[in-house]
Amino acid sequence: MSRRCFLWLTLLFAVACALPGLLPRWRAEGANRTVAIVTDFRSILPLARSAGLSTSEALSRLKGKGLSGLMVSELTGEDLENGIGPAVMLSLRRGAGEGQGTLLSIMPESPHAERLSRWLRIRLVASADALSAGPVTLPIPINMMKNVGVVPDVEGLDAAKEAGLPIFYRPAQTLGWLVANAAAALRATADAYPIAAFAPAGEIVPGYPDVSGLASVSHERDLPVASVEFSRQVGAGALDAAAFPLLLPLHSVTNEELMARNITSRALRERLLRAAVERSVRLLVVRPSPQNMGTATFDDVAQEIAALADTLISHGFTMGWPRPAFGSGWGAAAPWPAVALAALLLLMSWRLAARMNACTSGPIGLRAASFFAASTAVLALLLFKFPAAARLAGAFAAPLVVTEAALTALDFQGRPPLWQRVVEAFGVAVVGGLALAALFSVPSYMLRLKTFSGVKLTLLLPPLLVLVHDLRNRVHPESLTDLLRRPPLWGELLLGGVLLVGLAVMLFRSDNVRFIPGFEARMREFLERLLVARPRSKEVFLGYPCLLLLAFLVKRGLWAQYREVLRIGVVLGFSSVVNSFCHFHTPILFILLREFNGLWTGLLVGALLVAVVRWLMLPLLRTMRPLAE
Repeated sequence: MSRRCFLWLTLLFAVACALPGLLPRWRAEGANRTVAIVTDFRSILPLARSAGLSTSEALSRLKGKGLSGLMVSELTGEDLENGIGPAVMLSLRRGAGEGQGTLLSIMPESPHAERLSRWLRIRLVASADALSAGPVTLPIPINMMKNVGVVPDVEGLDAAKEAGLPIFYRPAQTLGWLVANAAAALRATADAYPIAAFAPAGEIVPGYPDVSGLASVSHERDLPVASVEFSRQVGAGALDAAAFPLLLPLHSVTNEELMARNITSRALRERLLRAAVERSVRLLVVRPSPQNMGTATFDDVAQEIAALADTLISHGFTMGWPRPAFGSGWGAAAPWPAVALAALLLLMSWRLAARMNACTSGPIGLRAASFFAASTAVLALLLFKFPAAARLAGAFAAPLVVTEAALTALDFQGRPPLWQRVVEAFGVAVVGGLALAALFSVPSYMLRLKTFSGVKLTLLLPPLLVLVHDLRNRVHPESLTDLLRRPPLWGELLLGGVLLVGLAVMLFRSDNVRFIPGFEARMREFLERLLVARPRSKEVFLGYPCLLLLAFLVKRGLWAQYREVLRIGVVLGFSSVVNSFCHFHTPILFILLREFNGLWTGLLVGALLVAVVRWLMLPLLRTMRPLAE
């Protein structure tokens, strides 16, 4: 059997073994198509009043436009100081040396006054008489109550209940000695109102590092925790892990980000759509933009909600309140994905060793094939039994797949034509990505409770491996020894610096959407509108264009000294392909469509680049050369 035949038979075997791990994920992604649009009660209330609408009329209209839930927050000391809510907070000046205190009481004329008085004591009294009536006195100054939760916003809770809207509740921070009270208050609120999900507000999760109180309420009441994307809240990850699998991913854009990045209504709508389509987010928070608060009307917000709902429906989503995608028994461990990854890791390691030693031709004997099969079985058992070994194997398999795919495309000494090498390299990257996705298609990775450790390594290691391969096999005109013996050229230093800076930027920006410049964000939005599944920039504008330009230069015998830069660009493009499959929260069909779009658009951009070089740059350089002489 030839080595080429053995390679593709093993890759087909890996795909077949990966399917049992991918099918449950595929079914779960297909069934999880319900999305909820949520808005903040306190943001809508002034707009409704300015429009002359009652709260019930306003929520009824928004519900008809596509609103699926209402966000209601626990009232804090700052809210009470601003006159919001049914409680009164006063500063008490005690005797000499005793400091200050804070008095809190419920207005007797408030609706539910008796219940609120009881809830106030549940929230703020750490003693056996918590259920008794009367005001509460705390031995702290009033300024310490600014971000501390006091009582639920019953006005918002009642409005949501009357409108038939599920409630997304935001309990506030708590005082250090009242951690248990925060869970008790949440439990009491959930008993009285139809709370469908909750997520703590503020900078710190109440009780952190001990989040067991809130997590116990989640499991007792079958109450999901809203897992906020890109959250910086201290303890949010711990609460998500403790509440698993009762999690609903949520995307919300803060007012600070809206202002800092000048995000328009259209851009915000596309961003929320992207969260639902690309990252399986099922709770989308819509607020009136702070940029337009002086001119925004209730009808503007209603139109925004309607436009977002129509866009989501056009993409195959159903408006409503979602349920957590994964049950406790979902995705029982199966051995076949471990077999796929074991075969992939051994195959890629063998191919890299063969390429480093220029031994890519010749037959594979029965003894070698049998040894490979036995090694695959042993390694698969190890990966299946020890999750740490599986994580390590996945982290190193990804860059090895990238290296093999890149060297397949860059094999200009081989017999296959360029188009065939491109197809084969793309196939290697996709098969490798599917094998990785199969093993890690489990709820803990799909919900981002655990992170895949190979993403950064996939950007860093393949360029180094390809560089070593090229120097070792004299693909570059000089060997490593020759390079070390002579002084560096200024052009090499400049290109090396550009490569290092570019690689550092990519490593820094990986999964970091806040550091994308405005022009790139606009280009991404254009590609999303055009192609639905936007191809990744490193593939469209770097990997495939570098490959076609390099093929042109090799054929013409040009720029041999600087081709290595283009080869590294090709490697980074295939790194992007494999990394797409390592985003386990992204639907697998979307990833496949994205990579196909990246292939054809990247080749199109590459063809245009070659045309510019062939018909514009080279004639211009030939014209300028006599002038320089």
